[in-house]
Amino acid sequence: MELRKGIYFLQVEKKGIVDSSSLVVIRDEQGLICLEVGGGGEENINQTLALFEQEGLDVSEVHTAIISHTHADHMGAIGYFRDRIPGLTVVDHEVDAPYMKDNTLLLRAFDCDLVAEHFPGERFDILEFYAALCPISETQPDRIVLEGDTLTCGAYTFDVIHTPGHHPGHISLYEPKEKILFVGDMVGMEVPFYTPSSGGAEGYLASMEKYLALDVELIIPSHGDLIENTREVIEDAAGKVRRREERLLKGLDGPPKTFTDLLPDLFRSPAQFMFPGAAVLASHLKKLKNDGVVQEEDGKYRLSGS
Repeated sequence: MELRKGIYFLQVEKKGIVDSSSLVVIRDEQGLICLEVGGGGEENINQTLALFEQEGLDVSEVHTAIISHTHADHMGAIGYFRDRIPGLTVVDHEVDAPYMKDNTLLLRAFDCDLVAEHFPGERFDILEFYAALCPISETQPDRIVLEGDTLTCGAYTFDVIHTPGHHPGHISLYEPKEKILFVGDMVGMEVPFYTPSSGGAEGYLASMEKYLALDVELIIPSHGDLIENTREVIEDAAGKVRRREERLLKGLDGPPKTFTDLLPDLFRSPAQFMFPGAAVLASHLKKLKNDGVVQEEDGKYRLSGS
């Protein structure tokens, strides 16, 4: 789908637990620029190549890949692109670059140790999880960007916005003249999970405030449909996070509770308790402790002053 002259949205339909991300492709005088490259593995890569073909685009013309964040569904195919396109320029945020160079650091970003800490005998390894559904690869970024930098993509100039919460080095891109906002995983089909090491609830809500300060007419998500009721969707995403906090505070209005006692206050399905439940709960508890609202004593949590 051509959104604007030279800007194409290559949408991936949701099928499973981890779907390859959609892509944005922008034409310039040198060829093509990609926002995201999609998931690794033969099935995901073939799907991405088919999307290029459907739009009449030649993947061999890609000269630059801009990555929102190092999660397998967004950049897992970077090794394939590197092998196929000599001289490819990979653009990444400064905070994200270490994860792209060393995927094992994702174990820390996902706070995988929370599972072993709160569920004795259990473990969660995000790299094993990815390997089964959406393989990831490593690379050395060629260009590092920071908040406030701009990226010229053909006739368009995007402002780089650092938007942590879901991942420490997640970036969003804003084109002020066209009023287009590319949000990666931050807004879309659902509120993404957030972990303490990735910015947590605090980082996510701060990122939503950055979005609300912009004049946006079209949001391009990495998963799901294009969004035109932009402010409503952003406010709803922030509202869902705040409502989780309200449910947690209600659950703490009484005797002290353990970490696992509090999980049902945020998640209905026990299947979600280990992941993303533990990471999301830890994110909210960290925020509430920083706000001075909650205290932890002897492995139990209570409202301050109660």
